[in-house]
Amino acid sequence: MVPSPSVLTVRDLWRAEHTRSLRVALVALAGLAVAIAAYWSALLGGQQAQRDDAQAQSRLRAGQMALGVSIQVQTLLAGLDYTLQSLAEVHAARDAGAFDQAVQAIYRSYPSDAVLQIAVADAQGRITYSSLEPGGRPQAAVSIQDREHFQTHVRGQTPGLFVGRPVLGRVSQRWTIQLSRAVRQDGGLTGVLVLSLAPEHIAQYFQAIAGEGWDVVALVRDDGAYLARSQRLQAVLGNDLPPERRQLFEPGQTRGTYEAVSPIDGVERQYAWSRVPGWPLLALVGLDRQAQLGPLGRQQDAALLRNALATAAIVLGALLMLWLALQRVRSDEKRLRAERHFARLAQEAPGGLFRFRVDADGSLRMAFTTLGFRAAHGLPPDADLRDMRALNHSIHRADLPALAASMRASLAARSPWDHKYRVNDPAAPGGVRWLHSHARPQSEEDGTLLWYGHVRDVTHDQALQESIRQSEERLRATVHAVRDGLWEWDIASGRVRWDERCHEMLGYSGSSLQLDRENFLSRVHPADRERLRQSLRRHFDTGEEFRIEVRMRTASRGWRSVEARGQVTQRGDNGLPLRMLGTQTDIQQRVDQARLISALLDRGSALVLVATPARDISYVNERAAQAFGLASGKQDGSQPFRALHPDEDSYQRFGALYDTLKQIGVVRTEWRLRMASGQLHWFDIQGTLLDPLDEDGAVIWTLIDTDARRRAEEALETLALTDALTGVPNRRAFLERLDTELQHLHAALVPGAAIVLLDIDHFKRVNDTYGHASGDVVLRELAQTVARRLRRQDMLGRIGGEEFAVLLSGATPKVALQRAEELRQAVAEQEIRLDSGTVLSITISLGVYGMAAQDETAAQCLECADAAMYFSKRNGRNRSTLWSADLPAMDAAATGTAPHLAFRAKNA
Repeated sequence: MVPSPSVLTVRDLWRAEHTRSLRVALVALAGLAVAIAAYWSALLGGQQAQRDDAQAQSRLRAGQMALGVSIQVQTLLAGLDYTLQSLAEVHAARDAGAFDQAVQAIYRSYPSDAVLQIAVADAQGRITYSSLEPGGRPQAAVSIQDREHFQTHVRGQTPGLFVGRPVLGRVSQRWTIQLSRAVRQDGGLTGVLVLSLAPEHIAQYFQAIAGEGWDVVALVRDDGAYLARSQRLQAVLGNDLPPERRQLFEPGQTRGTYEAVSPIDGVERQYAWSRVPGWPLLALVGLDRQAQLGPLGRQQDAALLRNALATAAIVLGALLMLWLALQRVRSDEKRLRAERHFARLAQEAPGGLFRFRVDADGSLRMAFTTLGFRAAHGLPPDADLRDMRALNHSIHRADLPALAASMRASLAARSPWDHKYRVNDPAAPGGVRWLHSHARPQSEEDGTLLWYGHVRDVTHDQALQESIRQSEERLRATVHAVRDGLWEWDIASGRVRWDERCHEMLGYSGSSLQLDRENFLSRVHPADRERLRQSLRRHFDTGEEFRIEVRMRTASRGWRSVEARGQVTQRGDNGLPLRMLGTQTDIQQRVDQARLISALLDRGSALVLVATPARDISYVNERAAQAFGLASGKQDGSQPFRALHPDEDSYQRFGALYDTLKQIGVVRTEWRLRMASGQLHWFDIQGTLLDPLDEDGAVIWTLIDTDARRRAEEALETLALTDALTGVPNRRAFLERLDTELQHLHAALVPGAAIVLLDIDHFKRVNDTYGHASGDVVLRELAQTVARRLRRQDMLGRIGGEEFAVLLSGATPKVALQRAEELRQAVAEQEIRLDSGTVLSITISLGVYGMAAQDETAAQCLECADAAMYFSKRNGRNRSTLWSADLPAMDAAATGTAPHLAFRAKNA
């Protein structure tokens, strides 16, 4: 098999005979790639060597500069040390005049502003001499006892000159470097000579060394403290080198180099350092890397750009040559394949190919035929077709005149020729086969007319068309039997033909209507026309079934519902529909019945839904659609019943009703469903099988809204169990809960429980003094105060009058007594404001009973709490009592003390 050009592989190209030039180009390209790679490797290596050499030169220069700076600093400090030694000798002579002259000589020996001050401090650090003061005597007491340079000499850490950290003058606000030397006599410290050197003096010297630009020279102590810097001096004075930088200055080394970005100015430099001989100082020189390596980098970048452009030009030229060679190879391959494909297609194509020649003198002859052409006409492969007689003999005699006429017409007009004819074939059914020939003319330069064409056997197509014709006849008979109308649409001409039954449906007699496309559409109801057009368009384009219900205008100017069905039965060579057949059914009676049923369902008060066996909603009447926010009528797509339930548990429990429905065919219940607004409503629901004989079929659910009735019943139930005045549970509700709690104790569902019974002390006096309306206010305030301090599992109830009970679920007797005391204190501290403005405070007496699993009835538990409460009342009120078996029996007469007023009133 010959591979197509689109799947030609490199291996195929390599092996092909036409790829010799391509192989040469590929080898040359590979050699070029190796040469370019070697060149770039050498180029990049050379540039790296240049950068390494430049960096080495930079390090060498920085090291030499650092060494030179360290020697210069050594010389400077040696001179200053000698000066201070000489000054110390003069000071020891105690000749003030000579000492002052020596000081002035030092000032003259150094540039102005280099030496800022010369001072002498005694053994206690007091300044006894200052060159800044008239006559050298300080006007005010000044001490340097806390300064580093003084403390160093006191501790004897430095026998000679000490270079101190820069000091910011307390008065002058200027930085100075303190150079100090101890003055000793008889082995003891008698004072300290101090020379204050301006850092700017050293910085100016460093600036001369560093020059312009970003190169920098600095002097630091061993501990990292800056003494001077050629740039940004004020920014470094008083600061130290970073700790990680100081780690580079190992004690055993005298010099070294490193690279770093300065935290002072953010400049990357090549640094070199050198220790100052004989002094704990380091000279630092930093050369700007950009200034040192920048020119070389720019020169190398320019060289790289030039080489990259040259390399790109070379590569593009090589690739262009390779592409041209590849295009030539592909062109040769395509031409060879095209020739082989045509030869094979000519043999494999259905039917046969031919070329018919009309010479300039009008003579006709077959210039070329394939084996398929000869086989289609029943001729042997070696038949001689030059004189056309053998070909004419194979064609059915009855078709020869029409064939000759069509050829003459096409020759005269030089238009495409297309014709169907029969050929003789004794082996075929009926002794003939049908052929369909098609050809197009093409004029040559010499005046010759060539017809290029093909012929194919269409015997099967002809038989199929005959079968279709017979089927149409049978269809017409069938349609007539079922009273459906039959219609035909010639799409090319637009003509629509109705049979007698189609006319009869709309009240017309016979076949009197002459319809075209627009006339037909004008008889369709305006609301249905676009829907009809869309259905036809989908059938034409995608083959979707054409079946639609529309309303048609009748002869009496009314409307009648019909169902139209149809199918394209013929398409052109371009695939466009040419002919369409269909039927038309009168569905007016069915539509009327559907409307009647819909009216009955939508006008009723019930909500109606139809659910599929999968519990999806398939139909919703109008009232149900409004209630649940669904589309009215038949549902498009899946509408799960689950969406109407409040949760998954409700949906699953409702599913159990289907078992009952399958057994007896009907089921009824009350259930809460979710409305379109999101609220839950109660419904009286009845379910019935849509088909009583199919227990697994669809179900009709009829719903009556009972939400108002259920809410009214719940409200009545709430009223029956709630105290109307205080809003807390009444005696009935409390006793029911108490019975439930006792049952939980018996079943060991709770670890314990307790009852607290409480009664307002002297409540009658409230009513007698302020009226019953005020008494009602007191009862409500008491209920609210107690309720606010209860847990969710606890319960407060009004037992009667001013007596309340509290159930503490899960509480032990000890905890219950503590809770009772908390309630008592809260009530006693609560101020109650009456409508008149009077403020009352009340007290309560409480009885506590710890319930046990051995208790038989709730009434017995309540009696024990009641006994404990009355014990509290008999023993002074405003207290809590825990019931025990040894409590004395209740005796209303044994109160013991005179009653007292248990509330106090305040005028608001």
